[in-house]
Amino acid sequence: MKIIEDEELLANTQAMGDRLTSNLWALSEKHGVIGDVRGKGLFCGAELVADRASKEPAAEKAVQAVVADCMAQGVIIGATNRSVPGFNNTLCFSPALISTPDDIDQITDAVDAALGRVFSS
Repeated sequence: MKIIEDEELLANTQAMGDRLTSNLWALSEKHGVIGDVRGKGLFCGAELVADRASKEPAAEKAVQAVVADCMAQGVIIGATNRSVPGFNNTLCFSPALISTPDDIDQITDAVDAALGRVFSS
């Protein structure tokens, strides 16, 4: 707790979490597959949908392809899995408490590129 307080990690978590959700919402304007963005601090999710109006979940295979594409770019993200079959369509983010604005931008840039490649067809 002392380190968290001394290094102001809570304040950083809040600021970088705001940046992450803001960046993800900006991506939702570019990529219609992002149906919702939610989270608290640096623990965030971006729900991928096949149709925004109906909120039909994106195919799990495509969601996993986005995760794999990000990994190939050197960015580790996750996705919901093993919960409810057919509804494992949320990209999961939990960057380090010491993340910088550049780190957050690198994550969302990787997601942007991956979404463009996976959902371009």
